[in-house]
Amino acid sequence: MGKLLKIKAFLITLVVGFLVALIMIVVIAVCGYKVGEAYINEQANQMRANSKVINSQLYAERYRSLLNKYLLNKGYVPLERMVFYLQRTNNILDTSTLSSELWDKAYLDNVNAEEKQMIPIKTICKNLKSNPSIPTFNIESGVNANGVAIDVIDLCNVDGKDITESNDYDEIYYPLPFAFPLKTNFTVTSIVFEHRNVDLGNISEAAQASTNFHSGWDLAIPTGTNFYSMCDGIVSNVTNTQANDLPFKESGNSTGNYMMVTCNNGLTAMYWHLQFNSQPFGIKKGSMVKKGDLLGRTSTTGTSTGPHLHLGLKDKDGNLLDAIAYIDFTQYEGN
Repeated sequence: MGKLLKIKAFLITLVVGFLVALIMIVVIAVCGYKVGEAYINEQANQMRANSKVINSQLYAERYRSLLNKYLLNKGYVPLERMVFYLQRTNNILDTSTLSSELWDKAYLDNVNAEEKQMIPIKTICKNLKSNPSIPTFNIESGVNANGVAIDVIDLCNVDGKDITESNDYDEIYYPLPFAFPLKTNFTVTSIVFEHRNVDLGNISEAAQASTNFHSGWDLAIPTGTNFYSMCDGIVSNVTNTQANDLPFKESGNSTGNYMMVTCNNGLTAMYWHLQFNSQPFGIKKGSMVKKGDLLGRTSTTGTSTGPHLHLGLKDKDGNLLDAIAYIDFTQYEGN
């Protein structure tokens, strides 16, 4: 009888220990998610670079050329920062009229090539204030010579307060959470939040308007190129509706093939225009993936005009974000 009681006590202890460990794992996971979410929110606030630049088509071609030149070996500077800096340093509204040399200089002035990150905005604003060669800025929002609306972008003031004198902003280079999803050469063909005019043929006005506002990044690469997870997380969507590798005008399939991964920090990475059923064996909805894991191959399925990967990012409320702004280019493993 005593032996049975000892065995029973041991089993009860074992079960209780297992339940405690399970509860601790759940608590840690929830806390980790919340900490990750708070960290991402603070990071976005510090960057001040997730806004949509109105009539971005004015700058898109020149800006894309800079990204294709500098993104991988220098780091990322968003269009919003570029327009702000060029307006401020040249006392001009329409920065599209400035020379390619000035655009090139602005990109390099705003990136730390060693960190492969954009220089903190507080540092930039301090430099602007202390540089006597920069003209007094007295430009207001308006229209350019062709009647296109342009906003003045002021990243140095928040709600009328100078961020150089605020403790809410710092000059730290925050660790960036994501990895670049490609390991081969690519060309940026559309930027995030770009206003475009894409010819998809006979589609509804609503569908055309949705396509013309670009929600993510288009990275042109050959059909069949491998792409990889940007983050640790769980596959939250795998959709395969198009078996061929044809663009929309030939397939008529507006859905195509795509995948979503909900990252451990609460953001969701979105990969569109994929090759049919190209995900590796075992990768399905609910699968856990690690940063750098192979997710599948690219194509031109869905509302696409040619082979590329569409890379998108959204928060838990569905708000669109700039995926490239969260990528650590010091860890890039490509060619």
